[in-house]
Amino acid sequence: MKKIIIILAILLPLTATAQRKCFKLVETVPSSEPKWVGAREHPDFIYVMGQEGATLAEAKNAAMQSVLSDIAMSVAVNVNGDITDQSVINVSGNKVTYEESVVNNIKTKIAKIPAIQGIAIQKADVFYKRYYKKKTGEEYYVLYMRYPFNEFERRDLIKAYNQMEKEIDDRIAKYAADKDNLESVEEIKTSVAGLVSLKKEMSDDDSRINEINTIIGMYNDVYDAIMIDVVDNIPGSVVVRLIYNNHVIETSQKPKVNSDCATDFDIRTNNGLWFIGYDSRFCYPQDGPTINVVFKAGAKNISKQIRIQF
Repeated sequence: MKKIIIILAILLPLTATAQRKCFKLVETVPSSEPKWVGAREHPDFIYVMGQEGATLAEAKNAAMQSVLSDIAMSVAVNVNGDITDQSVINVSGNKVTYEESVVNNIKTKIAKIPAIQGIAIQKADVFYKRYYKKKTGEEYYVLYMRYPFNEFERRDLIKAYNQMEKEIDDRIAKYAADKDNLESVEEIKTSVAGLVSLKKEMSDDDSRINEINTIIGMYNDVYDAIMIDVVDNIPGSVVVRLIYNNHVIETSQKPKVNSDCATDFDIRTNNGLWFIGYDSRFCYPQDGPTINVVFKAGAKNISKQIRIQF
C-alpha cells in the first residue's frame, strides 16, 4: 500500500507567534491558494507545509532539504526495516535518534546517485505567502510545496542505492582477495590508498569501516612477509628475487648493494629477477666476505647478506 508522505513545519513558540501578528500579509504567489494546499492526499507527492524563511530563497532551500530527508526516509525504511524512534545512539558526541542517524547516513549516500541529482525545485508546485512589517521593513515568507515522487521513482532510487552499496561491498571483497596475489610491491601502497579513498565515500558510522581498517592492516603486514630469495650465486655474480606468499613479487625500486670488499656493482633486472654483478678482486675467502642487498618496501628495509663465492 502506498504511503502518503507529509512534512509539517515546526510550530513557532507562542512568543514568536505573537510577534508575527505585527506582520501583514502583502503577497501570495500564485494569487489564489492551490487546492492541494488544503487537500494533501495524493500518494505520489511529498508535501512541505508552512515552511518559513526570512527570504524566499531560504524558505525554498529549507523545503528542498525536507524533501531530500523524506526521500531518504522512504529509502531507509525499505533498506533497514522499521525504524525504532526510541533508539538513541551517539554520533560525534551528540545524541541523536537512530532514525535521524539512518536518514542522515542514507541522505548523504543517495546524494551521489545520478537520479537524486535531478531533484530540483523547478519540478515542484510552490505556493508562498509574503508577510511585511511596515514599521521596521521586516518581512518573512511562508512556503508550501508539493514535490512529485511516486512509487516507481522510489523503487528506482532504492535499486540504485542497493546497487551502489553492492559495488562498495564488491570493492572491499576484491581488495581482501587481491592481497594474496600481489604482483608488485607498489601494489601495496596503491591498494592502501584505494582503501583509504573508499573510506572517505562512507559515513563515519558505517560498519564496514572496521572491515576496511582490518584489510589496510593486512596490506601493511605484507611488507613484513616479503623476503629476498637467492636464485643463483657464482663468482662475480648474484641473482636474487623478492618472494611473497610463495610467488615472485616485483618492485621498481633498485636495491642498494654494499660490501666490505667487493666493488663496481652492476645491477640489472628482468622479469622479477635482479642480476647483481661485482668485482671481488679485493676479497679473500678466509675473511668470509659478503655483499649486503637491501630493497626498500614502504617504510621497511628488506635485507639479506650473501656470501661471496670464489
